[in-house]
Amino acid sequence: MCRTKFYPYQPTKTTVNKHFLFCGKVIAEPSQEERGDGKMDEEVRKAIEKEKLKYVEGIRRGDAAAMVAFFTEDAILLPPNSEIIRGRKEIEEFLKCEVQFLKDTILTPLELSENGDTVHEVGKQTAKISQKGQKPLEVEFKYIVIYKHTASGWKGHRLIWNRNAPPKK
Repeated sequence: MCRTKFYPYQPTKTTVNKHFLFCGKVIAEPSQEERGDGKMDEEVRKAIEKEKLKYVEGIRRGDAAAMVAFFTEDAILLPPNSEIIRGRKEIEEFLKCEVQFLKDTILTPLELSENGDTVHEVGKQTAKISQKGQKPLEVEFKYIVIYKHTASGWKGHRLIWNRNAPPKK
């Protein structure tokens, strides 16, 4: 059961459809125009992509501890319909619930911009979620993540995401 102060939902088809996490594999790199001010250092971009891929591997293994390594010690998550989540300990508690139904996702960065020891990324995400005995759902999101350069490399420092409205039938 995943009902915690950070994860107030008992996962069901309805709650899974309303609430979801940033994660995934990048399928498209932003064009030069989409990279914010165009001053994104290629080595920084590659380092961030490497960290995101480690995060995705953790998702695929259902390993919340590996996923939390993506974040800074004092990271903050701002998930929809939830409390603010502060620090790796709280993030790991949250992620332990997410990995129960998070299966795959595609991230499409729309903008990357570097400013000193921070980088911001704006993007869109298509996620596939699955619960036992149910057909996988595809859900679309938008997100902003701020990366911070630390002694151990580039890490996710602030993250906010929300779901796009479902397509009209």
